[in-house]
Amino acid sequence: MSYRKALGFLTVLASLFSCSLSPFDDAEEPVPPEKTSISEESSLFRTDGESEKFVLETNDTKYLSANGRTFWTAKETNSSESFEPISVTVCKESGRTEAGFGIVFCSQELDGTPFMLAVLINANGLYTAGKVSNGIFSHITGWRNSVYINKGLGIQNVISVSCDSESKHFTLSINGYAVTAFAVSENIVFNSSKSGFAVVIANNENFPENPVKVTFEKARQ
Repeated sequence: MSYRKALGFLTVLASLFSCSLSPFDDAEEPVPPEKTSISEESSLFRTDGESEKFVLETNDTKYLSANGRTFWTAKETNSSESFEPISVTVCKESGRTEAGFGIVFCSQELDGTPFMLAVLINANGLYTAGKVSNGIFSHITGWRNSVYINKGLGIQNVISVSCDSESKHFTLSINGYAVTAFAVSENIVFNSSKSGFAVVIANNENFPENPVKVTFEKARQ
């Protein structure tokens, strides 16, 4: 093989290899919650009859924006000085698969500023843990793949969060498997903090033809 042909072959091979190192395909790149407009919209999370299931379903074009939107609600209260474990069965039934959904917890005010933690997954098998301070999301772990996430629309996953109350190190488990541990530097408290749910609306949702629908239900311990 000539030098030029060999060099050309190696260049193509290097290009293919570098592409394989990309963590996400363009079609699967998760919607960045840190760029979305984040707001509490408890009225969008409705109870499903007499069950303990909550449903967010909307196809209203007024919720579309250039960078997407994140809606959350937090009505459950942590009633003790220690962290009360959270376990929720979540299911995204329709909407963009790259847009996240999950749980929020430790919602409280720190020095007069609204603060909470959040764990999101998406239907493409990715998860992230982050914190929201004064309406701004920042990643703690960044988006990561997990073989323990059941991929696809209409598929259930169980998101669980526990915490060592002394060290304040959290453990995130998905479908019964611990996938990561994390901590925050903020001096958070557990007593009287709130927990609930969150849903990301992508900027390219196909509204009104295809709604976003996500269900949440307390998982059996």
